[in-house]
Amino acid sequence: MAPPSNLPSAADIAAAAKVEYDSRYGGLKPPLPSGIEDQAELFFQRGELGIYLKEFIDPDVFAARPNPGHSAIADLLLSRGLQAVVTTNVDVLIETAGQPLLGQVFTGIDGIAISAPPGGAAPMLKIHGCWVQERQNTIWAPGQLTIPPVVGRIASSTTWLKTALLDKDLLIVGYSTDWDYLNAVIEQTLGAVAPASVLVVDPSQTAEFAAKAKDLAALAGRATKGAFHLRVSGSDFLDSLRLTFSKVFIRRALAKGAPAFEVSSGHPPSPANLDAPELDNDTLWQIRRDLLGCKPGKPVKQAMPYDEPAVGLTLLQIREAGGTSDGPYWKINGRIVRVIRGSGSFLHALEGEYRWEMPPITAPDIVVAAGAEDVGLPADLARRPDNSIARGAGPSWMTRATFEATL
Repeated sequence: MAPPSNLPSAADIAAAAKVEYDSRYGGLKPPLPSGIEDQAELFFQRGELGIYLKEFIDPDVFAARPNPGHSAIADLLLSRGLQAVVTTNVDVLIETAGQPLLGQVFTGIDGIAISAPPGGAAPMLKIHGCWVQERQNTIWAPGQLTIPPVVGRIASSTTWLKTALLDKDLLIVGYSTDWDYLNAVIEQTLGAVAPASVLVVDPSQTAEFAAKAKDLAALAGRATKGAFHLRVSGSDFLDSLRLTFSKVFIRRALAKGAPAFEVSSGHPPSPANLDAPELDNDTLWQIRRDLLGCKPGKPVKQAMPYDEPAVGLTLLQIREAGGTSDGPYWKINGRIVRVIRGSGSFLHALEGEYRWEMPPITAPDIVVAAGAEDVGLPADLARRPDNSIARGAGPSWMTRATFEATL
């Protein structure tokens, strides 16, 4: 519900449905109940839940722009910073937030669907259902919990969760009291989970949270290493978590180059240059991509940098020589430098692959491909997407050794 998403609460959805229903039927039928659970159950018992969702729930009600919390979850899932996510949201804002990050968030609505994620992806279980995958079977009414297909989904999700969350550190972000029956779903799916630790992020008082979310409070009580409550906005917390994650990633990459820097220079790098620069989340995400050598159009899929010193050494040399951050690049001696991991690649091939990611007007002056080999072949052999030969001005591409001599 945080901006710019601003999705409506269940109470707002129910109020809109009641206005539409009562204005349509007037005195012909009894007024629609005010609560969303009562509304949905009324239609469910008539065998008309599909009509309720189609006629009285705006099909675009869950369409919005992702907020920083959605982007954080998408990034941490794609990069394996989170091992799994369980959500009661039926919207696709986390999946949508993954698109600008160049990745597809893997989701499923039951334990079977997410038990074998492709390529080792970190999965997201949507225990409430999905507005896009199976809108007609999203959970709205208590009666749905006892009949197919929902009862089967809950059973398979419970089985998967018992294993997936065993002895894990759990982060619980936000809770709404609008959906009263949600506790039943949580109890059935998470009732037997044994976590290592639990951190609850919710603006309410601890006692208030325990009263409105009894099953989540009980889950926290089973944590073997303790439970903690942080009273802040979920979106703000997740945005900060993502920022910290990126900074730790960059510090790790720099630290891998520190021993080599000390050997080559005769002194250790300054502590300040071993820290990540103070930049925003999107910029730090781009730096992480370059530290991993992610090709154009590909997402970050690792939670830690490679165990290689070349990229970290190059960045330390730039910073120790007076270089400063310039967005995701580095400014030194009046020139803008981009450093990417190029291990196992030829310099000319990398130049061809990256050419269309760096149009001349925004391109850096120099691109250092740390770990790449220069075999003297021209990058002009690379072809544009329209199959014509790629030519034109661009940055100077260098191996690490050439750049070190230039620097």
